[in-house]
Amino acid sequence: MQDRIDQAHLSGEVAAQPRPARSVRIATMLVLGVALTWIAGYWIRQGEIIVLSAQMTEAVPSIPGLTALLLLALLNPLIRRLPYVRDLSSGEIIVVYLFVTVATFMYGCGVTRFLIATVSAPYYYSTPAAPISTIAPHIPGWLSPPDAIYHRWLYEASPTGEIPWHVWRTPVIVWTGFFLLFGGTMLCLMVLFSDQWIEHERLVFPLVRLPLEILGEETPVALFRNPMTWIGVGAATILNFVLMIRAVFFGGPRGTFTVDLAAGITEGSWRYLRPLQLDLRPDLVGLGYLISTEVSFSIWFFYLFLRLQAVTMAALGYRLGGMPFGQEQGIGAYLVLGVVLFWKGRRAFGHAWRTILRPEQAGRQGLRYRRAMIGLIAGLAGLMLFFVTAGMEPWLAALYLAILLIVGVVYGRLRAETGVPILWAFPYGQQHRVLWNFFGQRGIVTHPEDLRSPTVFAMLGFLSRGYFPTVSGYQIEGLHLARRTNIPWRQMIATLLIAVAIGSAFAFIFHLQPYYQDGGVALRGGIWGASTARQEYANVLHAADLPAPPDTPRMIATLSGGALVAAISLARNYWFGFPLHPVGYVLAGAFGHKLWGPFLVVWICKSILLRYGGSKSYLRALPGFLGFAVGHFITAGLIWGSLGAALGGPFLRWGVWFG
Repeated sequence: MQDRIDQAHLSGEVAAQPRPARSVRIATMLVLGVALTWIAGYWIRQGEIIVLSAQMTEAVPSIPGLTALLLLALLNPLIRRLPYVRDLSSGEIIVVYLFVTVATFMYGCGVTRFLIATVSAPYYYSTPAAPISTIAPHIPGWLSPPDAIYHRWLYEASPTGEIPWHVWRTPVIVWTGFFLLFGGTMLCLMVLFSDQWIEHERLVFPLVRLPLEILGEETPVALFRNPMTWIGVGAATILNFVLMIRAVFFGGPRGTFTVDLAAGITEGSWRYLRPLQLDLRPDLVGLGYLISTEVSFSIWFFYLFLRLQAVTMAALGYRLGGMPFGQEQGIGAYLVLGVVLFWKGRRAFGHAWRTILRPEQAGRQGLRYRRAMIGLIAGLAGLMLFFVTAGMEPWLAALYLAILLIVGVVYGRLRAETGVPILWAFPYGQQHRVLWNFFGQRGIVTHPEDLRSPTVFAMLGFLSRGYFPTVSGYQIEGLHLARRTNIPWRQMIATLLIAVAIGSAFAFIFHLQPYYQDGGVALRGGIWGASTARQEYANVLHAADLPAPPDTPRMIATLSGGALVAAISLARNYWFGFPLHPVGYVLAGAFGHKLWGPFLVVWICKSILLRYGGSKSYLRALPGFLGFAVGHFITAGLIWGSLGAALGGPFLRWGVWFG
């Protein structure tokens, strides 16, 4: 593509000047990424934190990142007029796009916003029934301001409206370093898995096709030059316009089009089919078109399978709250799939270890493995040191860290193999909860007179109830895009790491400003996650007073989820053409209530197109489905979210969440 651009530049009387030095172009990309991230901070602060018009950072890709991509693609002909810069290549635009996407990912409700709520909740929400302020001193002062008055100002506004940086400076620096360390450890894992997934298994990485199509790298015709794209954009615009009118003027439901298929079933065992809602989410339908039919079929099939489990259990008299424990089955499936992935990748890990022992035998690929393995070892040691120094018992810290990393690896695999376009496609909170279920409250609270370890464990629960470990999805896609666009892998790794650090630091600034100026509880967005954090701390006090034994039903559900995903994997190995995919069961157990409907629609559409039109019909319709997703991002996220952020009023009656 760059050759075509350069030839176009030569069409004038004077040939284009030589391209600037590589250092100048790298500096240009960094400045663009940081500047766009900072500008996006004002947009996110107003739209997500203050008025809550749309959760733009929850989208995959994030709305600010996609906006940066579209903006650079549109303005690239003008950028060439800047001295010492000229136009950006497709690879350089991808670097800026990934920088903004990962950096604004740190602004999201499931990362920094949740962290602030978690470290402040015990100082503000303490009650006589749940005096969680009594365990607040167990949170180290280098992780949260130790004086309750600064937390009260966080929720109710400070007298001057200024941020008390003298008490927040150290926690902000430490947490930014923690995110960088955790993100770097996860990135090292993705590097070690990358060759196995990209070169040997040749996973398709569906979501990377969107930015490449927009830049015209996948087909001779760029995405927005294809008429089918505009049909999809028009369909999404019309659908969103109808939903906006219904919500604003007729009090219709918020968000996307939803049909409750079990609304009339209220009696007998069949009522346990609920919830059975079919969501027509344009982003999931449009990007879900990139997913294989066997995976999309497996997702909706296994979700209905879980609902039928609930009906069967109720009919047999087992009517327990939360049954059939889909999330618990999901974490079991996640952990077993993670073990399988590490087993398959054992050669890469072994090779990386040997390059450390014998560095003189490492080639170019071995050097990359060597650095990744050294980074992984340093990262694991650093994270363990962080957890233990904060107050967790070493055995608990090691188990929790292992589960978090396994879930992150599996999510990265899901993005690489299926392109599932949602950040919450993991068993929500189960990385944390599974340890309570298996060890019981007495196993976690081993010394009721000393609650430091369980308190820190509760504080770090935001890593399982939030979605920071899913940064692995952007990381593995970034490594793949680096190969597709000829970006040096070291430059891509640096981009992904710097984006985490810059995004974390900026996120604290843009969150603490409105909290201390207006008070978190006065904002329409509130302080997301505070109620969840309060419940986690209350559980610690309850466990100290009345410890409960291990939760047997949930333990069985977890083990059965792991056994079932193992059985499905074995069936695929020994039965050619087995129609079910283990990834479908993993996703159904993790976030099936939002995924099954769109993927049912996608499965029907793709099956018809492939059966009666073949691959040509599939490819011909692809721009239309991508346009359907991009049109939703633009109309519901970019335009409507901005109108709500800027004007409020009736524009807040229709909120759009991408999670």
